[in-house]
Amino acid sequence: MSEDRVSAPCPKCHTEMIYVAALAHPKSPTMRKTIFVCYGCNQTRNYALSEEMANAYLASHGDPLVTVDAEAEAAHTT
Repeated sequence: MSEDRVSAPCPKCHTEMIYVAALAHPKSPTMRKTIFVCYGCNQTRNYALSEEMANAYLASHGDPLVTVDAEAEAAHTT
């Protein structure tokens, strides 16, 4: 784990969970449904976080969905 990354430890196995996405919260417009995956437990975990905290995870880990789309686009152009 890099020291400058914001991390979320798994509550079950205590390994670092991987940030997946932050979606609009269905009932609170100021919150984000933030999704993480723990590969040690093979489970996803959802947390309701403030928009600022969700953006901190996004800045720290990058957007995995954008990375996947960029890799697929690069494969089509070569």
